[in-house]
Amino acid sequence: MRISILIASLLVCSLGLGAQTIKYYDPLAVDITRAIVKNLFESNAVPYIQPMVNTINATSNARFYDRAYVPASVAKPYVRVSVNGMAGYINEDQRWYTPNINLGPHVNVLTELPKYGEIIIDRGKPKYVIGNKYSDTLGLATMLVQELLRDSQDSGFISVPDSAATLFGYKPGNAVGLPTNAQLVAVLHNRPEYKLLDSAGKATLDTLISNVNFVTGLTLPPGVNMSKIIAAVPQIEIGSWHGTELLIRFIPPVEFDQNVGRFSFWGVGLKHSLSQYFPERWFDVAVQGVYQGTNLTNTVGLTQAKLDADATIFSANIHASKNLWEMLDIYTGLAYESISVSTKYIYTLPQETQVELGLLPPPPTEGQPSIPTTEQPGDQQPQTSVVSSTNTNVRWTIGASFVYGPARIALDYSVSTFNIFSAGLSFTF
Repeated sequence: MRISILIASLLVCSLGLGAQTIKYYDPLAVDITRAIVKNLFESNAVPYIQPMVNTINATSNARFYDRAYVPASVAKPYVRVSVNGMAGYINEDQRWYTPNINLGPHVNVLTELPKYGEIIIDRGKPKYVIGNKYSDTLGLATMLVQELLRDSQDSGFISVPDSAATLFGYKPGNAVGLPTNAQLVAVLHNRPEYKLLDSAGKATLDTLISNVNFVTGLTLPPGVNMSKIIAAVPQIEIGSWHGTELLIRFIPPVEFDQNVGRFSFWGVGLKHSLSQYFPERWFDVAVQGVYQGTNLTNTVGLTQAKLDADATIFSANIHASKNLWEMLDIYTGLAYESISVSTKYIYTLPQETQVELGLLPPPPTEGQPSIPTTEQPGDQQPQTSVVSSTNTNVRWTIGASFVYGPARIALDYSVSTFNIFSAGLSFTF
């Protein structure tokens, strides 16, 4: 009974995979590939975007101060307006990661069958009938193919590259190799259900699996090829109330760099002088806390995948400065920073996969986008993956600022997971 059910289910799904109901591509094969691509993407999404998360954390928390001094009291409030620039070089190890593919745990095929149909008694014999919805056929076919892929992975028939590009790296055409039809047949031969079949049943399944219309590889995201990041942040500081300053930052949506994408930013913080409590003021010390939010949107690759990342960032620091000659401040500080990012990635199948499946015609020139046609319109069903990522960071900053009248120029260097230079020009009113 169980063997008959397995043969029937594999027969129906394999016929569905092999049938060319549309001249150029098989919808069922396309949908199964989408399911595998989603597994592949979500297996690698965190290491792919993590360097971006670390970089946003380090960049957004730069240029909070250019000295530690805050007056304990003032006759009237002052406003300091500044423009702050940051520049950092992306380390080579931030451009690459080790990819993997997680197909999930093995399942019991026989216990999964009722999810997509039912067993009925026909003329005294059990018969498996797939549900009448397309989702039933797709679910059953996907489950069976994924189980064969898990067997293929255990047998070493799935090849994963040693390295892949993060969002900052660039490695086009870097693919995970999937098993050939012959290898799928080989793992099928090792399944316990197959070994119980008679010669006719084995021959039937061998023929069906040999004719599965499936892609031979899946391309990993290529990255955008970045070696440095440059940003600028306007800032307003208002003080002083009992030795406390208010800091405000804001950037409307703007594109600093085509590779980075469209970036918006806001922040609010408080800085409080500790040295105002010292009996004698040999140098200045202050503590500061800042809460920020960012949004980053970008379009990546030949298939124009869309990235939308929202981040919340918190930084707490203690910094000290020493004034020399009433015109130069040397300062240093230590900060603890944390970031939480939620990233939504909307993507279609890689172009190479779409061409192999017949969804798109071959591109006119290698490396260029394919031109969709009425018969081969491309992947019209984008998938969405939401990935959450966090990062904590300890930063040490050292710098100097020079004041002349109402103007102050500052330059510093921060050492953290992403080292960064920053400079600022401020005017106090």
